[in-house]
Amino acid sequence: MDNISAATDAISKLSEFRMPRHHELPDIDCYMDQVISIMEKHLYILSAGGAKFITPAMVNNYVKLGMVPPPIKKRYTREHLCHLYIICSLKSVIAIPAISELIGVLTKSRPIFEVYDLFCEAYENMLRRAAETAQEMLGETGDPEEGLSKLALFMAVNAATTQLIATGTLSGKNEEEPACDPQ
Repeated sequence: MDNISAATDAISKLSEFRMPRHHELPDIDCYMDQVISIMEKHLYILSAGGAKFITPAMVNNYVKLGMVPPPIKKRYTREHLCHLYIICSLKSVIAIPAISELIGVLTKSRPIFEVYDLFCEAYENMLRRAAETAQEMLGETGDPEEGLSKLALFMAVNAATTQLIATGTLSGKNEEEPACDPQ
C-alpha cells in the first residue's frame, strides 16, 4: 500500500471515530483498572505512536488536583469517566489548569453529562471536518510525497493556530498582548 492510500485509509477511519455518550458508559461503578481499560478501548486514537494517554497515576493526580471527583470506595462512576474523557482528549493541546477551568465554568450551569455529550459532539464534528479537508488536499496534487507533506504542514499549522485561539480564549488575553516572548 502506498503512502497516499495508507493516509487516505487512516483519515477515513478517523472520520468515522465516535466517542461513547454518557448513557453508553458503564452504569456500574468501576475499579481503576477497569477505567483504564474502558478509556483505552474508546480513545484508541489518542495512543498514536504507542503513547499512554491515561495511567492510574494520572487519574490519581487529576483527583488530587480537584479536576475529577474522588472515587467512592475506590470505584469510579459515569461522572468520573466523563471528566476523564474530556481531560485526556484535550490535555495535548490545553494546559491541565485551563482544562480544569473550562470544565468548572461549563458545569456551573449544566451537569457534567451534558457538558460531556456536548464535548463528544464537538470533537467528532471537528475530526470529520479535518478529515474532509485532508481528503480534499490529498486529491489536489499529482505528487504523493508533496501532497502528504502539504497536508502535514497544513494540519500542523491548523493545530497550532487553533491552540492559540483556544488558550487565548481561556486565559482572557486580548489581541494586543504578544503570544510569546520574541527572544
